[in-house]
This record gives sequence, C-alpha cells and structure tokens, in this order.
Amino acid sequence: MRLIERLQDYLVYSNISAYAFERSCDLSNGYLGKQLKGKGSVGSDILEKIKEHYPDLSLVWLVTGKGKMLLSVPVNGSLGKQQALTELNEEQQTYFDSKDDVIKLLNRQLERMETMLTDKDKIIFLLEDEVRRLSQSAYKRVR
Repeated sequence: MRLIERLQDYLVYSNISAYAFERSCDLSNGYLGKQLKGKGSVGSDILEKIKEHYPDLSLVWLVTGKGKMLLSVPVNGSLGKQQALTELNEEQQTYFDSKDDVIKLLNRQLERMETMLTDKDKIIFLLEDEVRRLSQSAYKRVR
C-alpha cells in the first residue's frame, strides 16, 4: 500500500473530506485525487503540514505502514502524558526498525546496480574491441 492510500484510509477513518484536508494543509484543490492516480509524490513539506494539522496521525505508519495509524493526543494530567510518551517511544522504535529495513533494501539495490555496471563495462570493452578489429580489417582491405 502506498503512502497516499494510507493517508486516504486515515481520512476515511477520521471522517475528513479530501477538500477539508487539502484546505487545512494549504494544498491545491484536487491534490489527493492526483496523488491517488499516481501523478505525483508527497514531499517532506507536505508531511510537515500533515503532522502540524493532524497530530494524532503517526507519520511512521503513514510513510512505512508499520506501527499504529493513530497516536494519542497528549491530554492534561500525568496519565495522558505518560501514554503519549509511551506511544512516542513505540513510534520511534518502529521508525528505527523501518530505517534498518530501508537501509538493507538500498544496499541490495546498490549491489545489483554495481553488478549491472560491471557487466556493462565488459560489454563496452567487447564492443570496442570488435570495432577496433573491424576497423583494422577495413583498413587492410583499402590498402
């Protein structure tokens, strides 16, 4: 599931219209529809607006799909603050776990790209060798 689909799930769950969301975050009219069609991406500036206007939404869940969708909004009293702190610690741990997964994935992609680069270098060498051989052959025929 993509980030924008998780955002849509949150909006449906919270009974927030796309229009209300776009207005609260100063986004263009139809922004969500465009994102759902896959014609754009959600940048860090928009994530900051989302966090500012929807503090109960877990950004870790929104970005990675891991952890809980909702966070408790801190309320007055030590019990509410303790619950919010516990959730913040859980969110942080989920983030760190996800970060490690992303790093592993990127390392695997890097290894594949390095292998592809090595293979392409070999192909280039073979093609250059073939061009030299054909050029020498054509030169000999002309003489």
